[in-house]
Amino acid sequence: MKISLIRHGKSACDFSERITSEAYRKWVSQYNREGICDEAPQQVQAILQQAPLVLTSELPRSLESAQQASTIQSDPIFRELELPFYNIRFLKIKPQMWTVFYRFLWFIGLSNQAETRKEARKRAKLAADVLEECAKAKEPLVLVGHGFFNRFLGRELEKRRWKLQGDKSSANWACHTYWKE
Repeated sequence: MKISLIRHGKSACDFSERITSEAYRKWVSQYNREGICDEAPQQVQAILQQAPLVLTSELPRSLESAQQASTIQSDPIFRELELPFYNIRFLKIKPQMWTVFYRFLWFIGLSNQAETRKEARKRAKLAADVLEECAKAKEPLVLVGHGFFNRFLGRELEKRRWKLQGDKSSANWACHTYWKE
């Protein structure tokens, strides 16, 4: 069996302005509503076109990234890991830095009503169950998902003795293919 995890294309959202934590919360909402602003590399397009089924999250950047596929099925179980939000009034930084800061807080256990690491691992297990069931019926299976959640899924597949082909890049359009006999 073969499963490919692809990270979505580059978001059309603006990353250049320095913003407050409150503005970042609104920025994340915008980011989740935006699509992508680039095309998949030829290699990724070929993977999408050859797959009998491509799974995605329900977010536009994931759905738009999968548009080359003939059959797409979206499921919120594949959404990105949630971030905690805190109101920090004295700081204005770029969205990428807010993301790193909040992801760090999340990793050390400060989830502030967002999904916890334990809950995210549990969701990754359920999502891996879905991937394995779909891969039995339609192979090769492709998921167009999100950077951090794809990592959690990859770790779960490896625990289940799936083998990774290639590196673990987290760039947009990165493709990680797992196989199991």
